[in-house]
This record gives sequence, C-alpha cells and structure tokens, in this order.
Amino acid sequence: MNLDWSQRILAHLHSQGVRDIVFCPGARNSPLLLVLARTTGFQLHSFFDERAAGFYALGLSRKTGQPVVVMTTSGTAVCELLPAVVEAFHLGVPLVLLTADRPLRLRGTGAPQAIDQSGIFGKFVSLEFDLSDGQDADLAMWNRRSPAHLNICFDDPLGDRPTKDFELPPEEVRASYAGQSPFQQSANLEWAALRLSKFLKRETDLVILVGTLETEGEREAAVRFLKKMAVPCYLEATSGLREREELQSVRLTSGDRILSWALKRKHFGRVLRIGGIPTVRLWRDLDEKECDCEVLSLSPLPFAGLSRGELLCTEVAPALDTIFLKPPAIENNLHSLIDHDRKASEKLEALLVRFPKSEPGMFRRLSCLIPQNAVVYVGNSLPVREWDLAAERRFPRTVEANRGVNGIDGQLTTFLGLAQSTVENWAVVGDLTALYDLTAPWVLRESDLNVRIAVINNGGGKIFERMFHTEIFENRHQIEFSHWAKMWKLSYRVWQEVPVELTKADKVEVIELRPDSTETAQFWAEYDAIWA
Repeated sequence: MNLDWSQRILAHLHSQGVRDIVFCPGARNSPLLLVLARTTGFQLHSFFDERAAGFYALGLSRKTGQPVVVMTTSGTAVCELLPAVVEAFHLGVPLVLLTADRPLRLRGTGAPQAIDQSGIFGKFVSLEFDLSDGQDADLAMWNRRSPAHLNICFDDPLGDRPTKDFELPPEEVRASYAGQSPFQQSANLEWAALRLSKFLKRETDLVILVGTLETEGEREAAVRFLKKMAVPCYLEATSGLREREELQSVRLTSGDRILSWALKRKHFGRVLRIGGIPTVRLWRDLDEKECDCEVLSLSPLPFAGLSRGELLCTEVAPALDTIFLKPPAIENNLHSLIDHDRKASEKLEALLVRFPKSEPGMFRRLSCLIPQNAVVYVGNSLPVREWDLAAERRFPRTVEANRGVNGIDGQLTTFLGLAQSTVENWAVVGDLTALYDLTAPWVLRESDLNVRIAVINNGGGKIFERMFHTEIFENRHQIEFSHWAKMWKLSYRVWQEVPVELTKADKVEVIELRPDSTETAQFWAEYDAIWA
C-alpha cells in the first residue's frame, strides 16, 4: 500500500506544477524515495542536512516561480525545516513540505523518531494534510503564497523495491491559484487603486521607498509610476531599480541616513512603500510613538511591516498602472532634501575613494569587479546595507537577498538554489553568516555553476559594534576560511584590498576579504559627521 500511496501523492504534486524535489533520505520516507528512483519527470536534489535542504528549496522556488518539494524522514528531521518555512512564509514562497511520519498509534508514546508532526509549523503554513491509511491530499485550492505541509504516516512494512518504472499521468499543470476568484481580485485591485489615489492626492510632502520587487513586470510598472510622480525615492538594491538611469533625477544616493535626517527635520510627512519591507533605518523610525508621518504600503504580501499605517495587499504592477494622477508639485522641503542628498553623495564618494580597505570601500570596489550580468546575492546584517550604501550604479543588477525575517541562517544554500547556470553567481556574506551555513557547498559536488563566495571576514558581528559599543555582542573570533574551502575542494584566495581586475579563476571559489579595521572606523566616523 505504501508504494501505491506514494505514487498517487507524487502524481498529484506533479499535476500541481512541482518539478523539483529536494530530499534527505531516511528509512521512514523510503516508500517515496523508492518510487522516485523509478520515476522520470522530477529533478531530484539530494541532501544530508534538512535545514540546508529547506533553504535550497526556498532558493529554487524563488528562481523558478514554481512550487518546490522538500522531503524529510520523521522526527527531528522535520523540525530542521522550520527556519526555511518561516522565511518562505514571509517571502510568499510556495514550498511543499513532504514529511514522512511513523504510524498514528505511536504519537505521544515516546517511540524512536515519533513526535507529533501535525501542526508542527503552526501559522507558517497555509494548508496542511495529516495523512494516514492511504488518504489523499488535494492542493487545488492552495494559494501558493505560503508553504503547504503534507505529513504522511507510513506504517510497517514500509515497502519493497518497485518492480517497474512509474509513469506520471499526462495531466496538464493547473494554473496557479491566487487564493481568490477573478471577481474578488478585480474588486481588491479597484479598492487598492482608489485608496492609493486618495493617499497620493494629499498635500503633505511625499517620499517613496521601494523594497524587493520579484518580477520584471513589477519593476517596469514601478519605473513608470516613479517617473510620473517625480518625488524623492529610496531604491533598495533588491528592487532592481537602484541603478536605473531613468530615475537618476529622483533617486536618493547618499545612503539611508538621508531619510532619518530628513524625517527629524520634517522634510516630508508621507511615506509610500512599494514592494517588500525595507531595510532602511527609517522604517523603524516610522514605528516610534512620537512619529506622526503617514505611511501606506503597497505589496502582494500581507505584511505591513509596522504597527501603524495602512497596507494595500494586492498585485503591485496593475495597481500602479491603474493610477492616473497629475504629478505633485515638489515643495521647498523636498527640494532641500534632494539638494542635501546630492551634497552628501559627493562626500560619500570621496570617502569610498579615500578608504578603499574599509568595509564600504571594499564593497564599492567589489561591485566594480563583478560582471554586469551576474546574479549577486547579499547576506543579511551588514552586507545588504553596505551594498545599498556603497555599490556602484553603472548598470542595472540582479540583486537577491532573504529579507523575509532578516535572519543570517541558510544564506549560502539559498544563494545556490537561486544561482543560474548561464551567468556568474556572486554571494557576498559576512563571516558569521558563512559559519552558519558550512554545509552549503554540498550542492556544488555535481553542479556546473560558476560561483564566487565572497566572505567579509571582520572577526565577528561588527554590526553590533556600532549599535551597542560593547564587546559581548560581537562573537569575536580569529577563524579564517582557507580550510573550509579545502574541505570542499574549492579554490581559495584572500584579499586585504580588492583588486582592480579579477584574474582568471576556477569556476567555483571562495574569496575571503579582510577589511582594515582602522580604515573602517575612520570611514564611519567621517560618514557620521556628514549627518551631525
């Protein structure tokens, strides 16, 4: 029964658009694996580390835009998926968690590898099936904006080896279900466009923050809208708009400090956020009790990111294209904001030249070195912020990050899931982030990817050095990464200063960057002085 049951489940997943299955083999999920071994129609990715498998599936799903299965055996193996599930929930990524379980009669008994796996992911899955005795699941009504969980209680005997190949039924892939009827979607869009129009017509000065935009359609709609509005915009790298020349006259380029500086001086009274929740410090400033700035968010995901303000949860591109407004007049406050940003940008550029061995200086030179068409993945904490601050703006880039819950775990494995076979792929992460994901190169053992992993090794969590000025937060260390590269048979080099040109290298390598702590401190001291 287990083999027949596994065939039905896999056929159903295939009918729902699943083509990639990331799996960690074990005894309890052996019926599924035995069928997969005799099945074509799926791309299989084998892991030994369930936490890494979850993040790799997350990256694959983000790259393909399709649901991806991550499969585990029972017990603590299932628990290891939680970090990736939480990230997928906050990013709106359609993971399918296919977890094998021991029989229902063993729940609560303390039997080996038998825990209560039903409901284990709580609110972070939108659909769950706890299946036993050959029951089937139905994902037809799944919204594909968050993970789904299929928990399968296999009883003994688990199953013998199949005697013939399993052919998937020639069923057409069903269209992605958006969670609502076309009428409801249309009504939501109409309502959102009305609310957005009213917000934009108000008289107080406006700035626009653009966070992560996932699709090219969203980006092009945002460019058309921002050009029409012609008000100051802060464009994060993951928006895909940071380097767009059409927005040169309205984009703020001196770093996110300009926004907090301007908020204190009441240079604007309204903020419109488009796309993902921003990285900028302003976003936290807006949540302070004394702040009376109006905030409106436009995003396909149901997260306001603040305890105040209004969220329009709808598709970004059609909402922006529906707005037909006369561009607002830029008032004196906004002219002053733009003027101050331009002057601060000139000072920032001078600092990046003067301090090339500082962390921001290294980010500037690294961004000049990375090819134009490369996929760039930046880790959380400092890298995502320092890239926004210091990276050059010569051409549009594909910049990715895990910005769902801003965690540092699973970063490299997610990057490898997102990596493309036709271009160079660069990950730029901190040292603690790399240490958190040391098993990530497992993915590379059978791949043909062109990958550079740049590790900014500053000897600990330096983001806390500037926040708390107390060593206890920093996790200081003297670890270097040559032995990690050797363990996975990867090329390795170390840079005290980023070169002007990249010499020929192997297809996969680790580059350890060691910023100069004195230059870094000098850079930040002088950058802080700009805003004093």
